[in-house]
Amino acid sequence: MFSEALNLDITRTALDQVFFQNFEYDMNYPGVATANTSAIFKQIETEHSAWIQSINKGSGLFPIVGETQTVPTQVPRVANKQTNLIKDFASSIEISKDLFDDNMHGVWAKDVADFATVARITQDQYAFGIFRNAFTTTLTADGVPFISASHPLIGGGIVSNLIPSPSQLSTNTFNQGIVLLRQQKNQAGVPMGNVPCVLLVPSALFKQAIEITESALLSDSNTNAINVFRSAYGITVYTSIFMDANQGGSDTAWFLLARNHGVTRVIRQGIQTALRSWEYSNNRTYLYQANFRETTFVADYGGAVGALGY
Repeated sequence: MFSEALNLDITRTALDQVFFQNFEYDMNYPGVATANTSAIFKQIETEHSAWIQSINKGSGLFPIVGETQTVPTQVPRVANKQTNLIKDFASSIEISKDLFDDNMHGVWAKDVADFATVARITQDQYAFGIFRNAFTTTLTADGVPFISASHPLIGGGIVSNLIPSPSQLSTNTFNQGIVLLRQQKNQAGVPMGNVPCVLLVPSALFKQAIEITESALLSDSNTNAINVFRSAYGITVYTSIFMDANQGGSDTAWFLLARNHGVTRVIRQGIQTALRSWEYSNNRTYLYQANFRETTFVADYGGAVGALGY
């Protein structure tokens, strides 16, 4: 016998098939970054409602010791405690029973496909807020904006991960960024020799970024000089529309990331869906909802440099 429970399962299966096909759809365009791009967001799963951590000062350089000299002891320190609460994202759509039963012109399938796409876009829009606000309200655990000329070190002193103006993206400023990243000191004041692996840019700079990193010859020179950036570092260029000026970001800002950067995405719960059957409504509608729980943050300046681009 065709039961109500069976009908609900069939309906949810049909909706979920459309939803997840579109939510997990990868545009597969070269260089298009999403919240799931592991080179930009360190992906961590958690079972808690908050992610709490402190920044480790680390050890200094190894001293030279004599043959029988007592080995010096360095005491690691932690400071700058940071708590990041997991955010809960949820939304729903109503689909009338008649619309679902008839599905004229695939209307309900298009609605669910759009619902899934918006869910994926929500993840990206939220995640890239770190870079949209990198010079202002995205704070590291030291209370300073992510990209700043004045990060206080736990071991004493100040370090900058801001490429000084004028900093419009060019081969010269790109090289300045590489040098700044290479010479960057950790919390103990030790230069880490970071190697850049990602150049992250808004849409307006994507073409220029590709030319700088992948052209056989220097893109902004008439001397036929070999483009050393192409072979020396193997830098991957990424872009996201959610860094653009029309999304509240900047069309000129750009970032260099090393593999040890601290930009993190903590996932408490991946995308889940649920369906309320029309029998439990007062207007014969299905209620299809989806939710996910996660947060993004950057605890430390290390492994990243950025430029305002002007």
